[in-house]
Amino acid sequence: MTEIEQIPLDFGGFGVNAYVIHAPDGDIIVDAGAEPEKILAAAKQPVAAILITHNHADHISALDEVRRETGAPVYAHPTDADGAEIEDYEPLSDGQELTIAGEDILVLHTPGHSPGSVTFVVGEDQVVGDLVLPGSVGRTDISGAAWEEIEVSLRKVMPLWKPGTRLLAGHGPVLSAMEEMKNNPYLPPVFD
Repeated sequence: MTEIEQIPLDFGGFGVNAYVIHAPDGDIIVDAGAEPEKILAAAKQPVAAILITHNHADHISALDEVRRETGAPVYAHPTDADGAEIEDYEPLSDGQELTIAGEDILVLHTPGHSPGSVTFVVGEDQVVGDLVLPGSVGRTDISGAAWEEIEVSLRKVMPLWKPGTRLLAGHGPVLSAMEEMKNNPYLPPVFD
């Protein structure tokens, strides 16, 4: 199983997570939000790609520096990339299957917190950005966000959850999908 390392970062006194997927043939950075030197220090192999879950400042503020240091291509959903004026990126789309550095990654478009939010499915695990947070979900009281869309997005990712699925969220600890399903009051009921 591929190791996904959580990198807790300080974004102006506010905690945010980056992740490094230690793939078979290279490292993949997800959400370079702050402290670029800390993110780069976590890479054990050449960086093959930088993935973006969504375009909020706390998830992309270190992007330019990490990109400059690694020379790695950036992958983002066009809606959010264009909204943040990210240039020279590989566009992501719903249901797209990427193979990067020997790792298979399924891309799911999961708007609701931002219009171009995506979830990355790596094995049984999901890098969810701010779609699911500990005991909560991403804010929907901000520009470009909508509760109705978050609910649809949750119904897209939840059927893929298995007993061992981890949710790698943009803030807080790594979550157990099953614990969130039991205890998170914001998740919609899922019927088999």
